[in-house]
Amino acid sequence: MKDRMKRSNEIEEKVETNNEKKSKVRKISTAVDFIASTRARLSEVSSEVKSKPIGPYHRKKTKSKKEAKRRRKKEKPIVRSHGPEFYFDLNRWKIIDIKELQNLILHLLTDEGRRPEWLYIEKEEEIKKVVFLMIPGLDPSLFGLTAETVVKAKGPLNWEKLQEKGLFGNSDLKLSENLPILPKIFSHGCVTRASGDTKRMFNPTGNLFNCFLSEAQKGSVKHKEIPENIYERIYSCLLTPEEMAQNDYPLPTCMAKEGQVLPDDWVEVPMKASDIFIKEEFTRKNFKILSIDCEMCKSNDLSVLTRVSIVDIDCNVVYDELVMPEEPITDYLTPFSGITEERLKGVTTNIKDVQNRLLELVDSDTVLIGHSLECDLKALKFTHPYVIDTSILYTNSGGIFSKSSLKMLSHQWLKRSIQVDDGKIVGHDSIEDAKAAMDLVKLKLNNGLDFDKSYENLIQRLERYNKTSAFIDYVGKVQLLGVDAKHSIKCTNDDEVFAGVLNAISNNRNHIYHNFIWGKFKDLENLPEHENDKLTTLKQLNDRIEKIYSCLPAYTAFIVSSGSGNAREWENLYRKKMNSGVNWTAQDQEIYEKELLKGKIGLTFFRVKSDCENLDESEDK
Repeated sequence: MKDRMKRSNEIEEKVETNNEKKSKVRKISTAVDFIASTRARLSEVSSEVKSKPIGPYHRKKTKSKKEAKRRRKKEKPIVRSHGPEFYFDLNRWKIIDIKELQNLILHLLTDEGRRPEWLYIEKEEEIKKVVFLMIPGLDPSLFGLTAETVVKAKGPLNWEKLQEKGLFGNSDLKLSENLPILPKIFSHGCVTRASGDTKRMFNPTGNLFNCFLSEAQKGSVKHKEIPENIYERIYSCLLTPEEMAQNDYPLPTCMAKEGQVLPDDWVEVPMKASDIFIKEEFTRKNFKILSIDCEMCKSNDLSVLTRVSIVDIDCNVVYDELVMPEEPITDYLTPFSGITEERLKGVTTNIKDVQNRLLELVDSDTVLIGHSLECDLKALKFTHPYVIDTSILYTNSGGIFSKSSLKMLSHQWLKRSIQVDDGKIVGHDSIEDAKAAMDLVKLKLNNGLDFDKSYENLIQRLERYNKTSAFIDYVGKVQLLGVDAKHSIKCTNDDEVFAGVLNAISNNRNHIYHNFIWGKFKDLENLPEHENDKLTTLKQLNDRIEKIYSCLPAYTAFIVSSGSGNAREWENLYRKKMNSGVNWTAQDQEIYEKELLKGKIGLTFFRVKSDCENLDESEDK
C-alpha cells in the first residue's frame, strides 16, 4: 500500500513537472511570436515612414535623435493641402530633363507616362488639368546664379536659402520687389537641363512635344491625308524662314533683316519678300525641282569648293563640274570628297563660273534640295528661299532633333548603299549623293510626310486619350507644333499670349474644357537694355503669372519652366564654329563648352492649385 502511494506521488510530481515545462514552452513560444510580430510591424511602420513624404519633400536619414529633432524644428512644410500636391524626394533628387516633364504631363492626364522618381504626387487622381507656361529667361542667370553652381545642388533651390545667401531679391533687378509672385506660389525652383550632347543642345519646346512611338503605336497613328496637288506636298516639305535661320542657312535678301545685305562675292535670284511663301500662289505654279551636292577640300582652316553636281526630279544630271579654288589646297580630304590632285589638273572652272551657271538654272520658281544644304550653299556663296533639307525632313529617323547621315537614310529608306565600292568605304560622289537626296524627297512626296514617323506630337498623344489641348504661342511654333490643338492662337507678342491663356482657362466656365494648356512668353528672354524697361518687363511678367494662377480651377497642376538657360552666346559661338573659314582655338572650345552648359541649364517650378487658397497667406506657410 505504501509502495503504491509512493509511486502515485512520483507520477503526480512528474505530471506537474511536465506541465510546468509545457507551460514554460508555451510562454517562450508566445514570447517569440510576439517578438516576431512586433518586429514585422516595426518593419512595416518603418517602410511606411520611409515612403511617405514629410512636408514638401522627404527628409534625409538622420544620424541621431538630436539631429532629427533639430531638423524637424528647422524644416517646416511649405504647403499643406487637403487636395493633391507635389512633393520632392531629396533621396532620389536629380537634375530634371525636359523629357521628364513630358512624362509627368502624360502620367497626370493619361494611362501612360512615368511619374518622375524625384517627385511624389499626393492624390494625383484628382488632377484633371495641366497648365504649362514656358518662359525663356526665367533661368539661374536671372537670379545671379551660374550654371556651374546650380548643377551641384543636391535638391531643389529654396527661396529662403537664396535670400539668406543674398541671391534672391538683392540683385540689380530687385526680384523680390518686381517678381514676388514666384516665392508666393512656388516653394522651390528645380534645376532643369535641356537635352543635347557635348556639341549642341536641342530645342526644349520641340523636345517636350515630341513623344516616342513604340512599334505597336505606329500602326495606330492616323496619317494625314496626302494632298492631290504635288506642289502642295512640295510646299509642306519646304523649310520655313524660322527653320532656315535656326539651321544656320544663309538668308536671301528678301528674307533678311532690314539693312542686311549679302557680301559682294555672293549671288542670288532677285525676289521680293511679298512674293515668297504664299501657299496659294506656290501651289498654282509649275516649279522646277533641282538637287544639289558639293564636294569640298581644305585650304588651311577654310573649306573650298572643288566639285558641284545638280540633278533634276528624274535624277538626270543637268550640271556636274570640277572647280579650281582660288586658294591653294592644303588637304584634298580624298576619303570624304573623292577629290585628288590628279583629278583637278587642268581644271580652269572657278566659283564665279559656277555662280553664273546657277543663275541660269535657278529662278524664282525653283526649289533646291540637298542634305544639310546650308553647307553647300555657303560653299557656292549662293542663297535661295525655297529649300528642302533631307537632314531635317527625316529628323525622326535618327531620333528627336538629331540629323541622320545621308548614307544612313539611303540605306534605311532607299535600300541603297552609297559612298562604298565593292563593300569598301570610298569618298563621296556628289552625283550619287544628289540623286539620293532627290529620291528621299520623292519618297516623302509619294507616301506622306509622316510615313517614317517614329515620334508623334504631345497634343496628338493626349487626343488619343480624349484629352483636349489649347496651344497659345508665337506664329512659327503654332504652325510647327500646335496645329492639332483643339484651340490654338497664333500670337505676335506676349500681350496676345497672356490674353489667349486666360481665354483658354476661362472657357472652362463656357463648358469648353481643355485638359492641357500651353503658353509661351518671350519678353523676358529679350530683356531690354534700359534698366527701367527691364523692371517694367519683370513687373508685367509678375502680374501675368499671378493673374493666370488666380484664374486656375482647383486641382490644376501649374508648371512654369524656362526650358533652358541663356543660350545667346552659345548660339553665336555655334555659328562661328560651323563657319569653315574661322580659326577655332582651344580657348574658343573651352568658352564654347561653358556657354553650352549655361544654355542648357534652366529652372522649372511646380504647384497644384488648392481649392481654398490665398496667395497672401502662402508666404507664411
